[in-house]
Amino acid sequence: MKNLKKLRQVAGFFVFIGFVALFSRFDTFGALAEVLTFFQLGPALVSLHLLAGFAGVAAVALLTLIAGRVYCSVFCPFGLLQDVFARIGRLFSRCQFKALPALMLLHYGLAFIVLGAVIAGFMLPLSLIEPFSLSGRVFTAVFQPVLSFVFRSDAFAGAGGINWFRQASIKPFSLPGTLMAVAAVLLFMVVCNKWGRVYCNSVCPVGAFLRLLARFSIFRLKINPTLCIGCGMCAKHCKAGCIDVADKHIDFSRCVACYNCVSVCNVSAINLQKSSVCEPQKVEFSAGRRAMGACMVGAAVGYLAPVVIFAKPKNTEVILPPGALNYQRFSSKCISCHLCVSACPSSIIRPMAISPMLVSLQQPVLDFSAGMCEQNCNLCSQICPVEAIVPVSKEDKRLLKIGEVVYRKHLCVVETNGSDCGACAEHCPTQAVKMVPYHSNLMIPEITPGICIGCGSCEHICPVRPEKAIIVRSVNEQTFVKMPEQKKLLNSGEQEEFPF
Repeated sequence: MKNLKKLRQVAGFFVFIGFVALFSRFDTFGALAEVLTFFQLGPALVSLHLLAGFAGVAAVALLTLIAGRVYCSVFCPFGLLQDVFARIGRLFSRCQFKALPALMLLHYGLAFIVLGAVIAGFMLPLSLIEPFSLSGRVFTAVFQPVLSFVFRSDAFAGAGGINWFRQASIKPFSLPGTLMAVAAVLLFMVVCNKWGRVYCNSVCPVGAFLRLLARFSIFRLKINPTLCIGCGMCAKHCKAGCIDVADKHIDFSRCVACYNCVSVCNVSAINLQKSSVCEPQKVEFSAGRRAMGACMVGAAVGYLAPVVIFAKPKNTEVILPPGALNYQRFSSKCISCHLCVSACPSSIIRPMAISPMLVSLQQPVLDFSAGMCEQNCNLCSQICPVEAIVPVSKEDKRLLKIGEVVYRKHLCVVETNGSDCGACAEHCPTQAVKMVPYHSNLMIPEITPGICIGCGSCEHICPVRPEKAIIVRSVNEQTFVKMPEQKKLLNSGEQEEFPF
């Protein structure tokens, strides 16, 4: 029984390293995505209509019904990050944990506000407090740039060895996103050091769902009153603050399965014991009734607030990742986990800093200042855990129209300086931009918007500053372009004779 904590630490360590590798170098460790995201309850609950999402929810629910909230300490990336934050915080202050109030009404109320908002297609509340989304933004905005910079140094280049991280691209910083992630890191360092996992039992919507299931767990941590000497060591090390030393009771619905109490108990009074399935932890009728009322009010507020306060999101002047289809669909599904931001090899997928009425805050959009959308790349559509970006094959991606070219002749160097350029036409993969004769023996761009796929190569390469002479505008719906058929060459026997 004393080894439970060590097993949890070892398993959590490898899962954490997996997340670091995934967000730092997706193209090398992309296979981890299927395994790690399978156990992420937040994305799975959002994508219950998908087989993978349903299976993920079932697996986590079954694990919780058997052994409690093991997910919170082993599989939850933000739970693991909180352990890291607490360990760093304790280097400066060694506070002992204290028993915390149950905060059941607050927890269930917030969870159902989020649920109501998701049903209404308003994803901002979920993306702000859901653990997978939170951790994704921290990994992408803080860990990935730091790791890619560190591993590029020669000190980490093994002689004759392979350094996967050395090739990881340093993503351009999105200042608002980075500031939000850094602020979250600093806040949770203080919170985790002083109050432990208070977030898990007061704010986290996934924690609320698991909290409800854990009341019916078959195996639960219990205190043996005949062995307990009341020293209080278990409570001082309980990250969830769920141990009542006076009553010798553990509120197992709030226990996050860290097993600190088991490892520090010198008289082995705390053990994992089997309970009857029909014996849920007791909850006072009045408290349960209040919790039910909080859930109903929360769901109503979460659903009605975005419907009344926020109009349905209208299309904005942003280019969405290939496979997002349209702005309304994308904004109602994306949880802002930033897996696609981390995966993009061109670093053109960036979190939206400012969005209309906060509907799409921190959701990813394309920014062609850093590069272009590569035709042979479909990583973003392969990694999205909720299919806000639907899977698109590489072959189909080459003809997927994500934007449309706009040529601003009055800014072009051919018009303003009377000099040749042609960079936009040279880099256009579909010949939507081509050069045609102009005056003074010059060539000037001519566009055919119907065959433009909006890859951004023309906008990225255009040398005009600060405003580009050729840009890509958003489209209402991503569709597939139909390229004009090329004239077939006649067989050698059918070739027309020259008239001379």
